[in-house]
Amino acid sequence: MVTKMRTVTSSDLVTMTRQAGSGLSAVGAKIADYFQLVKLKLSALVLFTVALGYLLALRNPLPLVIGHWSLTLLGSFLVIAAANAFNQVWEREVDGRMRRTMNRPLPAERMSVREAFCAALLMALFGLTTLALTTNWLTTFLAGLALGLYVLAYTPLKQRTEFCTLVGAVAGALPPVMGWTAVRGEINGEAIALFALQFLWQFPHFWAIAWLYRDDYQRAGFRMLPVCGAVETVTRQVFSYSVATVLVSLYPLLMPLRMPEVYLTAATLAGAWLLWTALQFGDNPTRRMARRLLITADAYLPLVLLAWLFAR
Repeated sequence: MVTKMRTVTSSDLVTMTRQAGSGLSAVGAKIADYFQLVKLKLSALVLFTVALGYLLALRNPLPLVIGHWSLTLLGSFLVIAAANAFNQVWEREVDGRMRRTMNRPLPAERMSVREAFCAALLMALFGLTTLALTTNWLTTFLAGLALGLYVLAYTPLKQRTEFCTLVGAVAGALPPVMGWTAVRGEINGEAIALFALQFLWQFPHFWAIAWLYRDDYQRAGFRMLPVCGAVETVTRQVFSYSVATVLVSLYPLLMPLRMPEVYLTAATLAGAWLLWTALQFGDNPTRRMARRLLITADAYLPLVLLAWLFAR
């Protein structure tokens, strides 16, 4: 019995190439949707503060604990990503009313609510389990607390009261403390200073974003200060919290540092930049100045934390 072999033509090769390309494109699109679901850029910034908190607490050379550091960051990232994913599940209808967020996977219907919720739940479970098995109970508790505050308190409060920012700032200030406790297993003055720095910094950061997207936030019904407060109140609060942030950033100078002059110089220059931008926003509260304030605030925190670590 003779089996006839079909000759593969050039048109067949073109078809197969297109099918393979279509499959790869679909996979790439799905990955991009998950990046949006977990707010990858925001998650990366928060994870950076976990990493710096860990390194500031470290007493041993990093190569000796690189595995522990990596697992701490993995568990922390999964919890952070889960919080952002749960947030989008909760706010999917609201996101659909805002130009800035209407193309996210859930409001654009590229992902089902069930898929997003299950992904968020799995990330939360794996993240908390990883932290529980590799760090300590305090770090795991702080991670669970940050997750709960962000999802169950901050997210629903955004449509009820302008004080939602206070709750969100607490949740957002816990990650560097998580990095610290993963090493030390306790909270001391330096850990509290890390918390205070990130807590206060979030107000100019949050309000710059809210000022930029006030129209969107009004359509969504968010009751943040820049949406429902007077212009003078917003600009005054931005400057006040910027001053408080800069003052707290001087705390490391009270501790023994190898190069205090390096930290003093960096903290002073970064602080002057933040205060000057906050003053400019107060004098001229336009979208352009709000964007400049956001850029400055987003650069300020990493600069100060890196200078803190370098001086240690």
